[in-house]
Parts: sequence; structure tokens; C-alpha cells
Amino acid sequence: MYAEHSKSQLWGIVERFTSDKENSIIKEIFINNRTMAAVVREQGVTINRIRQIKEKGLRRLRTGKAKRELLKKFDIVEAGAYRNSMNKFNEHGFTSTVEYIALRRAELQAEYEKHKRQVEIMLEKGKRKCL
Repeated sequence: MYAEHSKSQLWGIVERFTSDKENSIIKEIFINNRTMAAVVREQGVTINRIRQIKEKGLRRLRTGKAKRELLKKFDIVEAGAYRNSMNKFNEHGFTSTVEYIALRRAELQAEYEKHKRQVEIMLEKGKRKCL
């Protein structure tokens, strides 16, 4: 259930920060596991154009607000985190980056479970009022 929630949040970010064309091509390739050649046949453009559109959409997700939102929601570790490992170690209160990510993921899971319980309680209260 948590994985499905994460996927929906991820694809919501992709939809918000990419154009319709970029979004549809990225989804075809990454969700539907279609090759670029298959997308080319469907879209009727060259494989180079499909590659350009896909790369442009992915570039949008790697910069600005999209990047910040992805990093915040999913605690994605960039390659740069490994370059200066001692700095990262010190930033997280003498916890390694891997430990920090594991702890942060556990916190997010607990937050999700708490929110889920709140929604279930609200739904139960709504059912009681109806009875």
C-alpha cells in the first residue's frame, strides 16, 4: 500500500513538472515498459525526437522545484552525497548517509501510517453518523 502511495506521488510530480507530450512519453517508457521504437511507431515521429522529448522531461525533473520536491518526498540520494561522505556524515549528526536514509524512510512510513489511521477514523465517524 505504501509503495502504491509513493508511486502515485511520484507520477503526480512527473505530471506537474513535465509537458503533456513529455509526460506521455515518459510514462510509456517507464510505466508501460515500452521501447522507444514502439513509442516511435505509435507517435509517428523519429526515434531521435522521442529521445529528445524524454531527455527534456527528465532534465526538468532533475532541476528546480521538481528536484527539491522529489528530494524532500523520497529522500533521493544523489551521487554527490558519496563524494564528500565525511561532510554528509557530520550533517546528519554523525550518522552515515545510509543510516540517515533508513531512519528518514522509517519516519515517513510512520507518518503515512498515522495519516492512514486518521483517515480510517474519519471514515468510521462518518459511517456512525449515517446509522
